[in-house]
Amino acid sequence: MMIKKRKSKCANALAISTAVLLALSTPAINAAEQVSGSGIPGSAEMLELGLKWQTMSNSAAKQRGRELFNQNKYGMFIHWGLYSTLGGIYQGEKMEEGGTGPRVAEWVMRRKEIPRAEYAKLADNFNPTKFDADEWVAIAKAAGMKYMVITSKHHDGFALFDSKVTDFDVIDATPFGRDIIRELEVACKKAGLSFGVYYSNALDWRDGGDSGMKDYGPEKPKQAQFVNRFDPAPVSFDSYIANKSLPQVRELVTNYDLSQVWMDTPIYIPAKYSFEFYKTLYDANPEILVNQRIGNGFGDIGTPGDNVIPDKASENTWEGIATTNNSWGYKSYDNDWKSPIETLYWLIANVSKGGNFLLNVGPDGSGSIPAKSVDNLLAVGKWLKVNGEALYDTRPWHVDHEGPTNLQMKGTNHRNKHKFSFEFTGNDFWFTKKAGNVYAIALSRSADNKAILKSLKGQTVKNVVLLGSAEPLKWSNTANGLTVELPEFSHDGIGYALRISL
Repeated sequence: MMIKKRKSKCANALAISTAVLLALSTPAINAAEQVSGSGIPGSAEMLELGLKWQTMSNSAAKQRGRELFNQNKYGMFIHWGLYSTLGGIYQGEKMEEGGTGPRVAEWVMRRKEIPRAEYAKLADNFNPTKFDADEWVAIAKAAGMKYMVITSKHHDGFALFDSKVTDFDVIDATPFGRDIIRELEVACKKAGLSFGVYYSNALDWRDGGDSGMKDYGPEKPKQAQFVNRFDPAPVSFDSYIANKSLPQVRELVTNYDLSQVWMDTPIYIPAKYSFEFYKTLYDANPEILVNQRIGNGFGDIGTPGDNVIPDKASENTWEGIATTNNSWGYKSYDNDWKSPIETLYWLIANVSKGGNFLLNVGPDGSGSIPAKSVDNLLAVGKWLKVNGEALYDTRPWHVDHEGPTNLQMKGTNHRNKHKFSFEFTGNDFWFTKKAGNVYAIALSRSADNKAILKSLKGQTVKNVVLLGSAEPLKWSNTANGLTVELPEFSHDGIGYALRISL
């Protein structure tokens, strides 16, 4: 009886505390994000691991990591690897012309079912002589980005760092022979940017990572992830984790100064492995954050989904991710670039809902970031130099948006299908808050140079300032809302932001 009583108390305490912790770390997510490991909720294993995870997640060091993450708000995601040399075309066929699986360029090995030995030959010609870590970091900084995350190893199994675990890396397998992760780490540190890496911990088409599908998944999986069944490595998932994935993650957190590790495709990864990854990161540096795709609920950072903006605001630690066109890796023929105003919308919509925004670029095989994406990023950076105060280190207000324009972003295909027009009215405002101030952000300038903020009706307002301007503003709180008279604007800019002191 005493044993049963102790287990019951432990289970009840964990059920309550874990629910609270998950509310702090994970936002509302879409259905695709909910398939996240083979751990059984409420099982003895999950209860035991959950208590250990909770202690680490609640630590003061982890909160410092979350604070820095929130301060940064906007970062550059980089998908780059052997697939970049193909540009989305294999043996004369584009990604859309036959094959199985996602059509984004970094999935070329799986979609075109390229045998492992054949794919490995791409390393013989991987010599990105135009790669310049300082230049990439300078672009990110000029764009207003405060952190960078790059693919240290994607699903193809190739590492962009000096790994002692395998020779299939940039040092041993290519004529380039330089540690890309090290060079970017150094460049970010010099420029004052936080640095993180993506690492595909569960899916590896070369060396046996199948997200636990074969060994731990049900007969009818809930989600297809297109693992390597055309030329699979003759190893178990357990062997892959023990001999490649965990050792390489240990290399990354031991040898590089990281603020974030971005993991991917957990699907049916066992809870013991998700926990071991989390503990490995924590033991190396407890301030490192990891996203929820570590699996089984053991992450620090929620993710709404690829190219998804959540419907509701949340105080949780989370990060929206999106592409600058429609592919993560370089696709030579995809010119559907997000314009500066669309990019600003994605940034503002995510931040006003309480999240960060990690925007991806896909450099080509030579090491150059596509010029059009750079131009668009720099235009956003120019806007942020004036208005960034309204986004960095902010929290969501009780209203995230008011106005008639309602754009819903539900994924890459959704955006591509609907061909949205990013035209906003003078009555559209997004809100954030910081240090006793509410910020109202507009993406359009009203014809009469007036802003009417209905959500601030009845609020006691101390002052209103137009960011980037020293000119005093006239304002009054009327029955319609807070009415602000704005100065004359030039016609070539995008919107504005107001600091409203309450």
